[in-house]
Amino acid sequence: MRKPFIFVSCGQFTEAEKRLGKQIVAQVETLTEFTGFFAEEVQDLNGLDANILRALRECDGFITVLHPRGKIVRPDQTVVTRASVWIEQEIAIATYIQRVEERPLPIIAFKHKDVSREGIRELLHLNPIEFETESDVLAKLPERLIAWKSLKPRGRIELVLSSASAGKQDDHAISRLDLNLVNDAPKPIEQYECKICIPASILAHWSASYSNEVMPREDPNVRCFRFSERNKGIVGSRDRRELFSIQYCMHCASQKEGIAAKDREATAIAWIEGTEYEVRKTMEELAKQR
Repeated sequence: MRKPFIFVSCGQFTEAEKRLGKQIVAQVETLTEFTGFFAEEVQDLNGLDANILRALRECDGFITVLHPRGKIVRPDQTVVTRASVWIEQEIAIATYIQRVEERPLPIIAFKHKDVSREGIRELLHLNPIEFETESDVLAKLPERLIAWKSLKPRGRIELVLSSASAGKQDDHAISRLDLNLVNDAPKPIEQYECKICIPASILAHWSASYSNEVMPREDPNVRCFRFSERNKGIVGSRDRRELFSIQYCMHCASQKEGIAAKDREATAIAWIEGTEYEVRKTMEELAKQR
C-alpha cells in the first residue's frame, strides 16, 4: 500500500524535463508530509495501467507542468502551441476525479508561456502559473507547497494490527491480537479477500482448532486464516470492521522458541478492487504498542 503521495505530471521528452520532475518530487518531500510520484519512461499499456492510472486514482494532490510540444494550424488558420499529449491526458483524468467522482483533488499547475489554452483546459479554472524556464517552476513552487502543509491524506483503506491485554490463564499473561479493516473512503468495500498468518508458537497454550484456518498447513511454524466479505460482511464508508481476533500467549511462545519468539511476525494481506494492502508487525512491536 502506498504512503500518501502527490502525483507529479511533468514532461519527459528532454533530460531537463526529467530532471525537473525529480526536483519537484524532492520539493514535495521536503516541504510537505507527502511523498512524490513521478513515473519515468512508461511506454506500454501494462506500465500505463499499473503505474499512471492507479497513481492518479490514489493520489492526494496533483502538480502539472505543461511544456510546449510544437505549433499547429487550425482549419480557421489560427496557430496554437500544443502541450504534451501525456500531460493533457493526465489533466483530463484529474478533472474526471474532481468533477465526476466528486473527490477533492488539490492542483498546482504550471504552463509554459507559449502553450495555448485548448481542449478540456478551455473549461477548467486551473489558474496555471506561467514559466519560461524550469528554474522558474522550482522558484515558484515552494510558496504553493507551503499551503499544502495542512493538506490531509484523502480517505484511505488500511489494515490495522493491534494487541491488547486479555488477562491471565494458568498464571500466564494472555494477550489478544486484533486485525481491523479501516475504510476511510467515500464508498463501501463490498468485496474483499483477506489472509492473516501468525506464529504457531503463540497459540501453543491451547490445543484448539479455529474456524477459517487454512488447512493443511504449508509451514508448521505458521498458522494462517482466510476470510472475506462473505463471512465478515461489507465495510461501510468511514467505518471499520474487525476481521480477526485471537488470544495468544507469549510465555508459551518464549518457552518453545526462546528469544526468537519476539521477532516472529504477524502478517495480514487484503485484496480489494485489484489493490493489495499489507501490514506486518513483530510480536515485540505489537507488545510495545500495547
